[in-house]
Amino acid sequence: MSKQIWHRTALALGVTLLAACHAASPQGPAFSLSPAGLTQESVSTVVRGTGVFPERRAAATATEVGSYASATLLEPATGRAIATGLTDASGAFSLAPSSGFSPGLNAFYYLQVTKRVGGAVVGGNQVSMLTVLKWTSTGWASITNAAGGTGAIVVNPTTTAVALIDREDAGVSFANLIGTVSGAAFDQPTALPGNNLAAIGTKVAEVVGALQSDVDPVGDRAAGSGVMAPDDGGDATKHHDYIKKVLVPEVGMVNSTFVWIPVFTAYQLINPANCGGSNTTKPVGYWVKDKPLGTENVDWAQETFGGFYVGKYEASHGDATAAAANASAVLKVQQGVIPWTGVTWDQAAQACLTYDAHAHLMRDDEWTALAVWSMINNVTVYGNNNAAKDITDAAVVFTADPQGTGGRSLTGTGTKPGWAPGVNLTTHTGTTAGVYDLNGNVWEWTAAVSGNASTYRIDGVDTGLGISTGGATDVGVLTLSTDIRLRRYGLPATAQLARTDAWGRDRVWLLQGGATGALRGGARHNGNDAGLWCMALDEARTNTQSYFGFRPVLSYR
Repeated sequence: MSKQIWHRTALALGVTLLAACHAASPQGPAFSLSPAGLTQESVSTVVRGTGVFPERRAAATATEVGSYASATLLEPATGRAIATGLTDASGAFSLAPSSGFSPGLNAFYYLQVTKRVGGAVVGGNQVSMLTVLKWTSTGWASITNAAGGTGAIVVNPTTTAVALIDREDAGVSFANLIGTVSGAAFDQPTALPGNNLAAIGTKVAEVVGALQSDVDPVGDRAAGSGVMAPDDGGDATKHHDYIKKVLVPEVGMVNSTFVWIPVFTAYQLINPANCGGSNTTKPVGYWVKDKPLGTENVDWAQETFGGFYVGKYEASHGDATAAAANASAVLKVQQGVIPWTGVTWDQAAQACLTYDAHAHLMRDDEWTALAVWSMINNVTVYGNNNAAKDITDAAVVFTADPQGTGGRSLTGTGTKPGWAPGVNLTTHTGTTAGVYDLNGNVWEWTAAVSGNASTYRIDGVDTGLGISTGGATDVGVLTLSTDIRLRRYGLPATAQLARTDAWGRDRVWLLQGGATGALRGGARHNGNDAGLWCMALDEARTNTQSYFGFRPVLSYR
């Protein structure tokens, strides 16, 4: 992970931050576990420990911690979740893997603790911390417990820094990490191969700084480290369907289909002229698959995307059919039904959070991941943007929604005579393994990006960054932002009324003042304006329309 999403700091600053964090954090019991009551389970696979977010504890209530911090035991090779659970008010957790799980002797695992920032605020982002576990003959050893057995397993900024060094440095192995952090607050690391204490202190300061800024220090993960659902037996390196069963009171158990988005790396051009080959003719902000020539973070930037599940189709009510939208409060994700529309941003976000503990309203960086995948793989995505047809190819048609107006269609019904088996260019991959209806049909509310008069807000924080519209309220995308704060979200840096082919001639509707929510993709009447880079930031989040819908995402990080 050569690119960092926070600025590197000097060791002296890192020491200062650590001292401040430890002063504000509880000592003793909050960082250790009593062995009482563990005798009969001393060699069981139950994982007990404590995850402490020192930067958040002062403001966190017992309810917030208990409801919004989750602990997950992960298999490093596949990213599969073996066991998940919630912390209590003190940060303590106990994870019991299924009876079918049998760890190998001296096998290594990740333990990750994730917390939603902002408590119960719908749409808040998440921050995470990490440690590494090793299964021994006496139980679980960890970065804070070399002996195994009933010793303390702690997840904090220092263990996170040590675990991230292993991810980034090929010269450091899992075996080098066990028992390397000690001290009263588990804040004293031992040097690692090729990394002295000063280097580790700098990494700890980066982790602390990220947490204090509500940035996930674990978020920019190495390729192949996406976390799949415990019951997903698919290939983590490939797009594939995942079926989620949820009880819908009106109809019983309902299958919803999600698409696993594998972890992948892409490169955004900052100064195309220095990037070599065909990159020199690309516009600023364009994404490419292969590492360009030139200098990182000067001529190009690297980003890692993926590692989550996206609703394969737009959300519908749990009792929706091809003939009726119906009104269940529980959503489903199915092909060939009427989409859930006429919904505000908050209603859409709440429906996703209610659906499943791992679900949330699709974020703008997750939407951008699909758009970037299509761009770097040269996929032109068609859609219902011309009354149940595609504006550029009228042979691409959709099944009309009998309750819709203006040509709204049933979910995931785009097709064209003559496409080969497995091909479907109305998905982001151009195949039936992709995500449908990202170009048109209904606008989709997304989380993370919002507007505030003339500037972008990310997760509720005003960036102070905006674009000049020249008095226009709707614009064609000219370039995408390469600013480190905005590039993951697919936001325009400059805008003009002229369309550009690089972005599919898509249109962005900009801010008109006041707080707004984000809508993506366009609708059934937007023609060439619709598409994966199309966005509306001029709608209040309380607005509703018959062509405003949404889509859920599942995340097991």
